Amino acid sequence: MLKWILVRGLGVACLLLVSCSSQLETLNVDKFTLRDVRIERHDVPMVRGDQQKRLYGAVTIADHEARLGQYYEVTWCLDGKILEPSEPVTVIFRYRQANTGSKLKFLSKRYPAGTSRGKIEFNIIGENYTEGGRVLSWKADLVYGGRLIESKQSYLWRR
Repeated sequence: MLKWILVRGLGVACLLLVSCSSQLETLNVDKFTLRDVRIERHDVPMVRGDQQKRLYGAVTIADHEARLGQYYEVTWCLDGKILEPSEPVTVIFRYRQANTGSKLKFLSKRYPAGTSRGKIEFNIIGENYTEGGRVLSWKADLVYGGRLIESKQSYLWRR
């Protein structure tokens, strides 16, 4: 009897862990930096795949060099959190670069009302990257109907 209770309790605990891990984060930011146009053969396969994805379709050396820089993929999910489906959703990405001092730059994307999840890539590449330099700090905000829902930022971000 005790063995049955322990097995059943363990099974319930595993189900709870699996259900919690399957929930999407409200806001997530993934970063990738493309520093060189050469595809690394001895690198981790996922890094090599990201390099190939970013360089796909670039024919000339100038095309390749124009794609050097930093890529930020922002995914968001408001499932179960939206109170009114009539409000628009905005993702705002703010950043500072090495060569621009304390100048704050931003990119944003607005989604129509009723959108509950999405993915957008903010790219600091080409002339913006070569002249502005690498991104030193960044902050991503998820705004729903004028209210800040969630925010993610780099370690060096300051107001």
